[in-house]
Amino acid sequence: MKIHISRNKLKAAALFSARDDIRFYLNGVLIESTPMQTRIVATDGHALFVAKDDAKDENVGTFTGIVPNDTVKQILAWKGPYKAAPVIFTTNEDITGEHRAEWAGNTAVFKLLDGKFPDYARVVPEKVSGDASHIDPELLMKCKTAAKTLGTIAKGYFAFKQGGDGSAIAVFSSEAFAVIMPMRGDKADVADVAWARVPA
Repeated sequence: MKIHISRNKLKAAALFSARDDIRFYLNGVLIESTPMQTRIVATDGHALFVAKDDAKDENVGTFTGIVPNDTVKQILAWKGPYKAAPVIFTTNEDITGEHRAEWAGNTAVFKLLDGKFPDYARVVPEKVSGDASHIDPELLMKCKTAAKTLGTIAKGYFAFKQGGDGSAIAVFSSEAFAVIMPMRGDKADVADVAWARVPA
């Protein structure tokens, strides 16, 4: 079974995967594929990225697996002239457990991460309030970088909606978005900056 993945979507997803988390199954990118659709998912526990691609003819079955960060990094490190070339994952059901990723004439052989990826569908909100949120600036920067990677800022599609004490959502396109959890704590108030309105 061959699974075609947009390299740009994989690159955007990699921004949101965990790094050296004790929950080892978060240290990679989830690939889900059916004959109809392929999804690319990543989370560090504070933000969730989800994207989809239409399935190709080679998608004749279903597949779920977590591609380790080291393999994703190897794929994205390619600096050749075909950066937009899709990444093709070949799944392998034999006893070795080895899978392959191919892109622009390159190949990586890897094993999937063990463990069960969280049920990401439970995190996707049905609605977002629009109320002001405390959002980690680092997560906002990841959203901006993802939007640039996906080319949606230039198209004017990127949108961000806060969710108060609930999750916020960044919509990059009709095929990709991120859910951002707010920071906890008291909300800032104008009283905190009152000192700047009077002479020193």
